[in-house]
Amino acid sequence: MSLQNTFQPIIAMDNDLPMAQKRRIIYIRPFLLFYLNSLIAEIIFLAVSVFIMTGTRDLFYKVMWTLVFCPLGMGGAMGGLTNGFIVDHYYGKKAAHFTGILSLLILSACNYLCYNLDRHFGWFGANEHPMWFHWRYPMIWVVGYCNGLLMFTDRGQERLARVGL
Repeated sequence: MSLQNTFQPIIAMDNDLPMAQKRRIIYIRPFLLFYLNSLIAEIIFLAVSVFIMTGTRDLFYKVMWTLVFCPLGMGGAMGGLTNGFIVDHYYGKKAAHFTGILSLLILSACNYLCYNLDRHFGWFGANEHPMWFHWRYPMIWVVGYCNGLLMFTDRGQERLARVGL
């Protein structure tokens, strides 16, 4: 007994192509927005760390951690979870609130992990300035909510389209 072929082409005709391209943008936006927001936040955190807290000690590791690994990891995780749980399921302010809550859960866990790692490595000043890590939790929700408004409201999508996202 053989299994039947269950393959079904997503783009069956040429007139399906514009719709597929539009759907592609909807699925890529969460990755791009969360990556860019994470990168901007990490640049600020790196600048504060270098200029105010710990100086240029272990600068290579700080740069790799803040400008490569964190934005990719946080952008990828939040983009994937947003696509899995919110895109095509919710729209409007409900989706924005859900995005804010999801951001708070995931990115706060990431922030807490970073805090505990830094207490061990000492790259960003967690031992001397623990509140530098913990004041971020409300900001994480605000950024997630704003990303949700951009992705899941008509006005937000117009703004993203204007800037080419």
